[in-house]
Amino acid sequence: GHIVAAVTILLLYSLYRRSVQKKMKRTSEHKAENKDEPGIIHPSDLSELQSVHQFVRDEQYDERNKGDWKIRMARRYYEKLYKEYAIVDLSRYKERKFGLRWRTEDEVVSGKGQSICGGKKCTEIEGLASYEMPFTYLENNEKKCELVKVRVCKSCAKKLRKADISSTDGSKKQKLS
Repeated sequence: GHIVAAVTILLLYSLYRRSVQKKMKRTSEHKAENKDEPGIIHPSDLSELQSVHQFVRDEQYDERNKGDWKIRMARRYYEKLYKEYAIVDLSRYKERKFGLRWRTEDEVVSGKGQSICGGKKCTEIEGLASYEMPFTYLENNEKKCELVKVRVCKSCAKKLRKADISSTDGSKKQKLS
C-alpha cells in the first residue's frame, strides 16, 4: 500500500516537473518584467502541491477548505487532468506493484492511454483492450480504493495478470488469468 502510494506520488511529481519545465521555459522567453506572470506554477509550489495531493479529490473536503490556497491550487491541477483512463506504470509488476496516474491534456491529444497503450513506456497501438482495475493506495494515513480504467496492449495486459482486473470491452466482463 505505501509503495503504491509512493509510486503514485513519484508519477505525479514526474508529470508536474515536466509541466513546470515547460512553463519555466515559456516564462524565461518573456522579458524580465514578465517573469512573475500570474498563472505560472513555480517549482517551490511542488512541496505544497504534494502536501495536499489526492488521487481522487474529496469535493466536500475541498469545499470546507476552499480558503486554503494550497487546496485551490491542487483542485485546479486535478481539474485539468483527464480521468476516463489512467496511465499505468508497470516497472515493478513482478512485485505486484503498479503506479497509476490520470492522463494529461497532451496525452489525450496524442491518444496515449486510449488509442495508444496506457503502459507508461509502451507505444503499442494494436490489440488494445480496456480493463477495470481496483487500485488500493494509502493517502493521508487512510487506505483508499478506486476502480480505475486502463487501456493496454496484450503485452502489458500480461503484466497486469497478477492483479484482479476485469475487461470493460464488449457486453460481458472477462478476468485476466
